[in-house]
Amino acid sequence: MVVGNDALRRTAAEVLERRHQPILAAYRQRLAAASDDFEGAAGLIDSYTAQADALLRETTSEIRRETDPLSTPPPVVSTEDVELHPRECFRAVVALADIVLADALEQSAGKPDQSGILALVADALTRTTLTRLADASSRYAAGLMNEVHQAQIAERSLIARELHDRLGHSLSAAYRNLEAHELAQERRQDDVDRRVVIARESLHDAVGYLRVLIADLRLSQPLGSLDEALANFLSTVETGEARLHTEINGDESWVPPEVLDEVFLVVREALRNAVAHAGARVIHAVIDITPHELRATVADDGVGFDVAAARDGSGLRGMAERAAVVGGRLAVRAAGHQGASVELVVPLLAVEAGVGR
Repeated sequence: MVVGNDALRRTAAEVLERRHQPILAAYRQRLAAASDDFEGAAGLIDSYTAQADALLRETTSEIRRETDPLSTPPPVVSTEDVELHPRECFRAVVALADIVLADALEQSAGKPDQSGILALVADALTRTTLTRLADASSRYAAGLMNEVHQAQIAERSLIARELHDRLGHSLSAAYRNLEAHELAQERRQDDVDRRVVIARESLHDAVGYLRVLIADLRLSQPLGSLDEALANFLSTVETGEARLHTEINGDESWVPPEVLDEVFLVVREALRNAVAHAGARVIHAVIDITPHELRATVADDGVGFDVAAARDGSGLRGMAERAAVVGGRLAVRAAGHQGASVELVVPLLAVEAGVGR
């Protein structure tokens, strides 16, 4: 930072203020002449000029500031309605700086404090332009990430539609025909071919897995609410004689959206497994959220299972992988015929620090 006395700062600021409009006019002419070289600049000259106007005002304020700029936050920069590649922003800023410094050199010619004026203008202009360039780069990167995310959503939706409309229809039709054939055999009191029964059961499982896959593909937007997502899921589940309870304690706003997504998928899979295989009377899901930790437990009073054998399956492995993605851990317990539990623990402070990413 270049330090100048109050008089020198006032002189430098006054030079920039007095030449504000002529500088903008020269800058606009430079942009118009270079519109063929700036990608899409012909339609953005007004936006460039508006940004230059704000930048000159910020530079003037920076010159007048008496405190050390490193001890105070930079000015808030707004680039609303301006979506530019950082390279184009940099080229536009270079063009503006060239005009500003040339003008300041001309206006301070012959003055004994010319070098001090130029140093103050150059220093302030550098700081404000770097702030704007950093903001433009961040906004551009965020825009690209959003475009990638939207493309992923569109692709996943397309895959889900294709699976539903093509494969799903065929599987459902085959299942219904086998079911009808089995019923017809029973009505005629004929023995039902065991192979038909096996084929029907296999198709039933295939249709169920397909629905799960389609639901997973369509879960591509961050959850608005974990409580609401679980309620929507439970409204579609046939629980038979099992009673299913869910409970969420704590504030969901303490949990990053991407973590909520993974927690929901793990809890949903655990609930689905319990409903399908536990033979339970009661299935209880509890999610406790504190500022430092999220703990989700799905427990049932069913028949239990062999944990070692189950770990080889895709269900538990998938849940463990999702837990690891957000820096969490999965614990599975099953004691004979005394039911089973799946517990997910995610340290939220570790998630914020980037653990597991």
